[in-house]
Amino acid sequence: MVDELVVTAASGAAAVAPVKASLAATEPQSIIDRKAIDQFIPATADYTQIVNLSPSVSGTSFNGPGLGEAKSTLRGFKDGEYNITYDGIPWGDANGPTHHSTSFFPSSTIGAVVVDRGPGQAGQLGVASFGGSINLFSPEVSETRGGSQSVSAGSWNTYLSVTKLSSGAISQLHDARFLVNLQELKTDGYLSYSGARAYNQLIRAVFPIAEGWDLTVLGTWNYTKVHTNDNSGATLTQVALYGKNFALSNDPASPTYYKYNLVTKHTYFNYAKLNGQVTPSLKLEDTVYSYYYKNDTESALDPTLSPSDIANRTGLQITQTPGGKPVVNGHVPGYTKLNVYKIYGNILHLDQDLPFGTIRAGLWAEKADTGPRARFDYDATISRVNGSYTVDYRQKVIAGVPQYLEYLQNSGWKQYEPFVDFEWRATPQLTITPGIKYVSEKIHVDADVNQKSRQPYHYSKRFTKTLYFFTGNYKILDNLSVYAQYATGFLLPDISVTQVVNPNLKDLKPQESTNYQAGGVYHGGRLTLDADVYYIKFTNKLQTATVTSAASGTETVNFNLGGATYKGIEGAATFEAMDHVFLFANGSLNSAKAQGASTTVGGVPVTIVGGKQIAGAPKSTAAVGILYSDETWSVSLTDKYTGVQWSVEGEPAAYRIPGYHSADLSVVYRFDRYRLEAAVYNLFDSQHFTSIKPGKTVAFDQYYFQPERNFQVSAKVNF
Repeated sequence: MVDELVVTAASGAAAVAPVKASLAATEPQSIIDRKAIDQFIPATADYTQIVNLSPSVSGTSFNGPGLGEAKSTLRGFKDGEYNITYDGIPWGDANGPTHHSTSFFPSSTIGAVVVDRGPGQAGQLGVASFGGSINLFSPEVSETRGGSQSVSAGSWNTYLSVTKLSSGAISQLHDARFLVNLQELKTDGYLSYSGARAYNQLIRAVFPIAEGWDLTVLGTWNYTKVHTNDNSGATLTQVALYGKNFALSNDPASPTYYKYNLVTKHTYFNYAKLNGQVTPSLKLEDTVYSYYYKNDTESALDPTLSPSDIANRTGLQITQTPGGKPVVNGHVPGYTKLNVYKIYGNILHLDQDLPFGTIRAGLWAEKADTGPRARFDYDATISRVNGSYTVDYRQKVIAGVPQYLEYLQNSGWKQYEPFVDFEWRATPQLTITPGIKYVSEKIHVDADVNQKSRQPYHYSKRFTKTLYFFTGNYKILDNLSVYAQYATGFLLPDISVTQVVNPNLKDLKPQESTNYQAGGVYHGGRLTLDADVYYIKFTNKLQTATVTSAASGTETVNFNLGGATYKGIEGAATFEAMDHVFLFANGSLNSAKAQGASTTVGGVPVTIVGGKQIAGAPKSTAAVGILYSDETWSVSLTDKYTGVQWSVEGEPAAYRIPGYHSADLSVVYRFDRYRLEAAVYNLFDSQHFTSIKPGKTVAFDQYYFQPERNFQVSAKVNF
């Protein structure tokens, strides 16, 4: 069951540690409470900046903290290879379990975060649990009436307002209580002409309905609008001409013209959770939920082209203009893209207490409907001038398919997972928990025009797997424990594997893993410490590669890497050096090595040399800092380091990403009902590139950089 997250350390190092682990942990974890979020994380942030406090986690928001979408990497597992939950509910895209960091839960809607670096027990839900889980928790609904108003301002004309209102217990409604959280954000963004607007409203209510029974209801609605290209990133030529923050421009002759590039998203996330005591020893919790995502994108086709590239481009013939006059080369080709999905689910938990332990059983069932997913080509220049979208004919002739139609697709899944864990209290110090889970998921694709191939594709397949778990926790002392875990993992392929000329879903193998890890946790009066080692064997790992062929041109495709081995060591510590002064550090050494593999993708041979670090997987992470905190002042200085990584497989020198740092300084002053904060992020103005996306040739490779030094100031009043 998923309860309010409560961190039991009341004083000393464990109370102020930015990240800490529970003495009851059965796998490596990092707990980040709201106090740490307020001290160390920008007010505009999303969860990707919060989890960056943890060891083995890395990621950068290229438009500024929370001002553009970002992805996190966990132990070398990319987004989509680990779960993200909100109040225990797994969420993600319906065309693959990836996540949009700005689309659902801004920082103000997060009360705490637990990063579980492992599959957990059988009751840990999600379709990608073998990589771990990032577990977000909503703000607590207070028993007392009150609220707060905060305003923040910062670099790049960034403004944020957050209003929180708490009703407290209302006696006329049987002590029901409500929380309302309203957030508004606007910014020009660090990247050129990449302004954004975002609005989020959250309501959470708790209704006591009978003795020992509560009904919790939550609804959150989100709207974002940002100018960005669908394939953003600057070439080195663009960087040399316009700077590292180049993204879009004010030139209508260029595909980077900001009015050609606009993304608008609407989302909601709702649930109702009933929990209570069926008998004195049997607890029930049942959650019904749904969430929705709609992405309307207008994008120029290729932001790496200059106006002269377009003017001289051959083979581009655009017709069907207003008045029937032909359009000559020199116009900017673009497209509209639509992605809509709805997901419905139910999670049932039953906990039966026994004299020697607890049986935790349940069932997760979910249905996902994606559609329509569609993309239509058009002449971006004329559409903006005349307000009429016209067709870009790029000589893609396929019988029965309009040349402007790239894809028109529906897809989804139906899945269920029964699970049971037996938490056996073998002795007062030793808890052993075996578990088992059965996974059954049927995915389907119904496309009249399938993505990339532009051929019809209608197919479905059910994947099943039985997963096994075994964890143990031994409490050596009241403040010292050790744990160990064995677990199997399972990740279904997403629909991108069908987006080839001859898809073969029938023979596709799901990704699987076997996990071994062990560690320990210590909570002393002046020191909190946790450390672990892990070893993960990964089979049928799907990976991406960029290939070029005469038939298909240059495209990014999926293929089976064969296998990989992940292993490493992680640790975190906080030490109270003197009264009110705390030193903290965490770090990891992470090996994510691919096995050798040779295959043919799109008719092009692809060879992966074994023993090389997997693309996008940093070889290490580290964070160090100092915190001064008393009743009035809190001052922190932190530095996060992300180690060497490569942007493509095989560790080629041209795509090596050197390690980089980002240091943050935050000063908080509290008096009476007020809180003032001033913070500088990326204090030493590190602007290293953190990723490279290969292009058609090296000249068209796209680079992504750390945002420059930036600041935020905030004021908050409680009432």
